[in-house]
Amino acid sequence: MRMVLWGLLVSLAFSACKKEEAASGPVAGEAGEAATGGPATGEVAEGPYTVTKPKLDAYVGYQRHMLDVYGSLLKGLQGVGALVDAGTPEALAAARDGLKVVEAKARAEAEARARAGLTEADVNGIAEVVTAVISQRQLGRTLQYEEELKKLEALQAKLPPEQQEGMTAQVASMRRQVEAFEKLADARREYGDANVDVVLTREDDLMKNYQEMLRVFTGTRR
Repeated sequence: MRMVLWGLLVSLAFSACKKEEAASGPVAGEAGEAATGGPATGEVAEGPYTVTKPKLDAYVGYQRHMLDVYGSLLKGLQGVGALVDAGTPEALAAARDGLKVVEAKARAEAEARARAGLTEADVNGIAEVVTAVISQRQLGRTLQYEEELKKLEALQAKLPPEQQEGMTAQVASMRRQVEAFEKLADARREYGDANVDVVLTREDDLMKNYQEMLRVFTGTRR
């Protein structure tokens, strides 16, 4: 039960929470967008979102700010599941407190977007492309395919010619995997070369944010 509740609250934490934002009214910056003909909050344009360098730079700062918010969010949710498991009278109050934390997170996101000059559509669109690119890069680093390819090639070179030929297919397969991670073929096919290339201009910063996010959610220390 604790894991189900935790999963539910975390899922709510990363949803748009449009109901609460609508009730509290638009944040300065987002309100003026509709009046100027810009995309409304949550509006999804047809085709891939176009990531521009200025908006990507703003998004990097937005990410950094929200890392602190997410850290506080998870702290605020600690212990809620344990109370529900125990069946204590405090369980309902704890669940309400958890939802208040989620609502506070939604307000913090809206304020952070306004400061960064981004709409909800901007954040969602940029996040989709960034996640596709950076998660692929991170996976490539984790699996260490490039290092494994070098080891495989070195091993092949040490073998007699007749045995080297037997490893040709294995080496070629590993090389294709390395190229897939380096060239980001899937992300480019899905979002276009221009979007991927713009994201790669801030790869180091986005990778740091991605790794920090993993630490926040896993509770690991630096």
